[in-house]
Amino acid sequence: MISETLPLSEHELIGATECAAIAHRVLGLRSHWTRRSSGEFYSLGAASYLDATRGPEPYLAAARVTNKLLLDHFGGLYDRIVAFFRELLDEEVSLDVERAAPGFHVFVLRGEDRGGDNPARRAHFDHQWRLAYPGARPEGTLSFTLAIATPSGGAGMALWPLRCDQPDRSSRDAWSRTLEQTPQLVPYAPGRMVLHDGLMLHAIGAAPAARATGHRITLQGHGVRFGGQWRLYW
Repeated sequence: MISETLPLSEHELIGATECAAIAHRVLGLRSHWTRRSSGEFYSLGAASYLDATRGPEPYLAAARVTNKLLLDHFGGLYDRIVAFFRELLDEEVSLDVERAAPGFHVFVLRGEDRGGDNPARRAHFDHQWRLAYPGARPEGTLSFTLAIATPSGGAGMALWPLRCDQPDRSSRDAWSRTLEQTPQLVPYAPGRMVLHDGLMLHAIGAAPAARATGHRITLQGHGVRFGGQWRLYW
């Protein structure tokens, strides 16, 4: 599916059996998860938007540790993703092993009432490259989410019709007016990658089921283009 109003596409990448195997591996590595909130939200891997907010060194140090773990356990998946992007973009693509490799978001849902969840509170543009590559100006950007497992009721991404490259992008009124609108929901399905340029206003979508149970596991990554070559990171 290609959105008629937003630069977003969806791609079937891996099958149900492989998703189940990857999910089992992620759950088996729980001792390596990092708790990211007071709720049961974790990451497996370093993430620039979380770990580089106070400077690049803590992020780079975390990446050196987590990259080895991720590449050891999910090397075949990374090979598949790099090959996919090389074919799609028709340019050189590689993992940036000096930064964090794409990693996993993990939410553990135990039936808590999430009926009041408002994704507008976490709406953002993907400007992580400013943290991962301070002082650099990429020629292009991309962001992707590969769903591995979804909880009861499903999962998805919320989108609003505002881009950071629009003339009024910095207007507080434009931002507020946009977030008053009901967002478009792009549903996730295990094995399907949702790909966009990171420049649209978006957020982790509200849980379709108010009392969802299970695991929401997604592989998250970004890309930056320098000199006609793409580097994938998180």
